[in-house]
This record gives sequence, C-alpha cells and structure tokens, in this order.
Amino acid sequence: LRNPSDAAYEKLVDKLLESPHYGERWARIWLDLARYADSQGYEKDALRTIWPYRDWVIDALNKNLPFDQFALKQIAGDLLPNPSESDLIATGFHRNTMTNTEGGTDDEEFRDIAVRDRVATTGVAFMGLTWGCAQCHTHKYDPLSHREFYQLYAFFNQTEDADKPDDSPVLKLANGSTPIFRELPAEKRRQTRIFDRGNFLNPGEPVEAAVPQAFHPMAPDAPKNRLGLAKWLTDRNNPLTARVQVNRYWARMFGRGLVETEEDFGTQGQLPSHPELLDWLAVDFMERGWDMKAALKTIVMSATYRQSAAASPELRAKDPNNVLLARGARFRIDAEMVRDQALALSGLLNRKLYGPPVMPWQPDGIWQVVYSGAQWETGNSEERYRRAIYTMNRRTTPYPAMQTFDAPSGEVCTARRIRTNTPLQALASLNDPALMEAAQNLGLRTAEEKGSDADRAARLFERLTLRKPSDTEQKRIVALYKDAAADLKKDAEATHRLLNYGQRLYSRDRESTLLGDGREDGAQWRYVTEKPATDEWLKPDFSDAAWSTGPGQFGLLATTAKKPEPLLRTKWDTEELWLRREFTVPEQGVDAVRLLVRTDAAFEAYVNGVPAAATDMNRSGYYGYTFSKEALAAIQPGRNVLAIHAKRSYEPVRGQVFDAGLLAARPVAQGEQTNTAVTRAAWIMVANALLNLDEVLVHP
Repeated sequence: LRNPSDAAYEKLVDKLLESPHYGERWARIWLDLARYADSQGYEKDALRTIWPYRDWVIDALNKNLPFDQFALKQIAGDLLPNPSESDLIATGFHRNTMTNTEGGTDDEEFRDIAVRDRVATTGVAFMGLTWGCAQCHTHKYDPLSHREFYQLYAFFNQTEDADKPDDSPVLKLANGSTPIFRELPAEKRRQTRIFDRGNFLNPGEPVEAAVPQAFHPMAPDAPKNRLGLAKWLTDRNNPLTARVQVNRYWARMFGRGLVETEEDFGTQGQLPSHPELLDWLAVDFMERGWDMKAALKTIVMSATYRQSAAASPELRAKDPNNVLLARGARFRIDAEMVRDQALALSGLLNRKLYGPPVMPWQPDGIWQVVYSGAQWETGNSEERYRRAIYTMNRRTTPYPAMQTFDAPSGEVCTARRIRTNTPLQALASLNDPALMEAAQNLGLRTAEEKGSDADRAARLFERLTLRKPSDTEQKRIVALYKDAAADLKKDAEATHRLLNYGQRLYSRDRESTLLGDGREDGAQWRYVTEKPATDEWLKPDFSDAAWSTGPGQFGLLATTAKKPEPLLRTKWDTEELWLRREFTVPEQGVDAVRLLVRTDAAFEAYVNGVPAAATDMNRSGYYGYTFSKEALAAIQPGRNVLAIHAKRSYEPVRGQVFDAGLLAARPVAQGEQTNTAVTRAAWIMVANALLNLDEVLVHP
C-alpha cells in the first residue's frame, strides 16, 4: 500500500486473488443465488446436511474453475461420464430447494414446487431472466410462453428426489451424507405436461424438453437433458450468460451493476448504463475461457475502479448515484463482512476453512422450534469466531444480526441484496456481541501499547481506517477517551462489564449442574397426580412429606412402543403431574440458570413460588429454557425449591414423558476499581465508537 506503482498494485491484486479466503468471499454471493441454507424450510424446517455443497463452491472458486464448468457441474454433474464425488456434490445447487415434511402435505405438490423453483432459479442465476413468471401463463413482458416454461420444466422433471423427509437421494461421505441429483431410470421417467394456470392438479398437453425459441437452438448433438441445457447456457451464441456474470462482478465492486437490475435483464429491467462496456467484458470473459479471476482482475486493474470516492458537490449533484462512474465507489459492505471485518481487525477472526456450520452467540429464544429438540448451542471458543459464511442458517429463523443488514434467508434465489438503512442497523453495530467482543479485544490491545494517549489514539485510528488521523480527529479521540475514563471512575459496575464482556456473554462456559436430570442421577422428586388444594405447594416452606417419591424420568410408554425406555423410571399415566424438588445454591450465588426439560407435555415451572419458565410446545429431546429475571432474582444462597406442573398434550396411547434438571453459571468475579481497570475499559469504549466509524470522530 505504501508503493503507489502499477506493478505494486497488480502484485497486491494477484495476492488477494490467490488467497484461500477469496473463495469464501465470492462463494457468499453465489450461495445467495443457490438459496443456500442449512435447513429444509417450511413449517418444520428440519436441519439439513448440505454444507459439503457450500464447501464445493468455495473450493471451485479458489481453484478458478472456468465458469462454464462451474455452471455445468452444478446443473448436471451427475450426468457427466463417470462423475466424481465432487461432481455429485456440486449438484447440491438445485438440491437447496425446500422440502415440506409437515404431516398431511402432498409430496408430489411440493416436488412440483421444487422443480418450478429450479427453472426460475436457473433463469435468474445464469440468464438474468424471470422465467418463473411464465409458470401460470405466458410471460407478460418477455418472450417466454407458458408452453416454453414447461419445456424448460421437463429438463428438471426426471430426478429421483420427491420431497421426502430424508432428502433422498443422498451421497454418503466420510463425515455424513448430502443431498444430490440422480436421474430416474428410463422405465420410471415422468411425462411432463403443461399445468393449466400452474395447477399441478390440472395437467394438460404433454411437452418435451426444449429451450425458448427466442434464443439460439441447442446443438444438434446435445442431449435433451440437464447436461444439454447446461451446455446451451454457456454456448458462445447465448447473449446473456456471460453478460449476467460479468455484470454481477461489476455490481459487487461498484455497488451497482452496469445493469442495475441484476435479477432482470428482460424488458422490465433497467437498460445498461454502458452497453458497449458490458458487451466487451462479456466477450473478453468468454475468450479467456470463462476465467472468473481474470474477469475480476480486469475490473479492479481499471482506472475506473481505482478512482477516489471523493467528489465535488457539483459532481454529486449531477450524478448522485455515480451511474456515470466519474468517481470511485462508496457503499456499505454486506452483512457477513460487517461481522468478519470487525473480528479480523480485532485479531479474533478464526481463518479456518470449510466444515460444518457453526453457532456463534445469538439471543436466547430465537429458535422457537416445534416438533424438535434442536437448539442453538453456542459453539466453543474456536467456532465462535469463524467467518460468517459458516454460520448456521435456518430458513425460518435466520441469524438476526445478518438479517438486520439485509442478508437473505435462503428461501428464494437472491440475485441482488437491496441495501436498507434502518435504526436497527446502528443499534446492532453498536451492541451486537461480535462487535462488542471485537471492541473489547481492540481496546485492551490499545491500552497495553506504549506511548501517550494521543499515540494510542493515532495507532487505533490507523488500524481501523488504513490512514492516519488528522489533528482534529486525533484530538476528538483523546477527548472521548478522557470523557469515558471520567465516567467509568464513578461506575465500577460499568467498568467490570466492559472488562469482562466475553466472560459475562458466554455464561455457558461457567455452567455446572445445579440439579441433575434423569440422565445423570436418580435423585428423588416429590410428586402427586391430583391437583393440590392451594398454590402453597409452589412455595419453599410447603410440607410435601405426604407426597409420593420417585426419580426422573416420569412417563408412560406408547402402546405401539417396540422396546422399553431405559430411563423411564417412574410411572405417570394421569393427565397432570405436580412435582417439587429442592436444590442448594452456593454462597456466591448464581449468574444465570437454565431449566433443561424433556417432555411432550405443556408445563409451568416456578422457583421459590416465582414463575420461571413455561411452554405449550411439544419438543423432543432435552430443551433449555432460560429463567426469567424475576425467577433468577428469587434464587437465594442455600435452600431453594423448583416446582413444576405438567399437563399431557396427547392421548395416553401415544405415551408421555417428563424430566427436568437445572444448570447454573457461577458469577464472574468482580475486579477492583483501579486506574488501570478504568483506562482499559475506556479504550474499549473508544474502540467501539471507532469500529462504527462514528462521524463525530471520523471526519477531517
């Protein structure tokens, strides 16, 4: 960066293109198109193991697989002669369609929906066309008839997948299995018909696989299957595929495409701002063998890209959106980069590549999952700081911080993220735990550095902005530091929170068993199956000596059960159950408490008579419920009582079960309020403001 020569700049560009993290950056863009997610979607939204496809995309981009091969393997890798494991994994592109496993749904209906989605996604991702608009009638604007939609549909109508809960067919791998495409054998091939008004229950005239007449024909020797379609998409005679892809590159580098409507190159889309440039880039892309890295390098080596974003008021008035490209681009980075950049600047980012999705911290209660005991289990210290591309994405409950910054859910193909500006984004960037942890790490590093406050301020500013601060900026930062230190000297609790932010955030790192469940011990519960006369049973001083005694788990086997449940220790065959159990809290108290419950019943839990947790959802496995603030405040050192009322949700023939336990986090030790502690906490506050590029500070 210190060497302004063209050769030095080109060397830097080449270094970035060869970085293994190049694939992660550009894979995120493609995964939006592939509607990638780690779950099946719809109501149940069960988790799905399809991350090998995500890793395939990263690897293919790092290896600079030519785009025509990149497209072919994803659409028809299974149809290649002797397809490799990698070729089959690539077909996950169109296995990212959603699967509806809700009881009572028609598998054929949702298989049909998935096939239509594949047609629509192929049109958007490769040709920038809204083919999906012709599934119910002839396209109102573009040259695609209702009949032609179903001719395209026919290409995708011969695969084995059929909206099954197991996502079959799957490819078995060393670390599990992943959904893939597999063509039906000849004797089981489906007859494709035009669906009247798009209703799969009203099949009409039969059609065969064919491409739209408005475009070039398929090669005479091309097979009339997905392999032939993939080759047609990247044929040199196709006027759109190369244009759509280079326009996508341009949009990511400049904030908007030469065609702004990346998702629609049809008659309702925007005309290109620089049509000759778009044509030239597309032809150059193909002539270089569909070399993706070369296309990107061409753009970033250009004088247009290397311009300063600074502009005079007159120029901004004439071209406020920079359509004419008279200045450099200036736009907000994507959701994942907001997180990754903060972690990288702070030194926390884990640069490990590939692997299963991870679960960084997110607020409790986001995953309100029915039918399942699946929970968001915050990852270990290594997993918490992985790049955002590896974050678990459940379609019905996307990761909230990234959703706030316009990341899609993965339910539909997304060619272009529409940037919004909302107060929630400002609140998230100031308070999101990932950014607060980054600020903590940056602030503590800054406090340890030698020199004056002004020296520390300058180094922190340059680390975050890649430029030296002006004298005015430097003075503002020092003033903020001094104001923060003055406030913190009067507030020992705030100092403590800032210095121990990570420890307080990850309370589960400090957890231990307060009351074991039926898996851990045979501790006895007091219980009755008839309603107590009063609510006194909820309170610690209630005498339960007359109640029955028994260990968890409580329950009754279903009449259809084929084998006994080894942990079902105490019979419960009535509609309701009342339980009590004492537990002891150490003298230092507890910081957070979770109630672990396994049940298919509704329940209400109380601690020392105060409501603590409740649900009427049916979940399998042990599920954690965080105690309410009022319940946590009711817990005292010494003897306490957990009281629970459970009520079955199903008929007895289906069986029932109830078990519970408590986990508690020990408090974080309160440090002394010293000058050193105040200094370190004050620099954390400064780092938080600078990470957000607060305009009060960052403005010459």
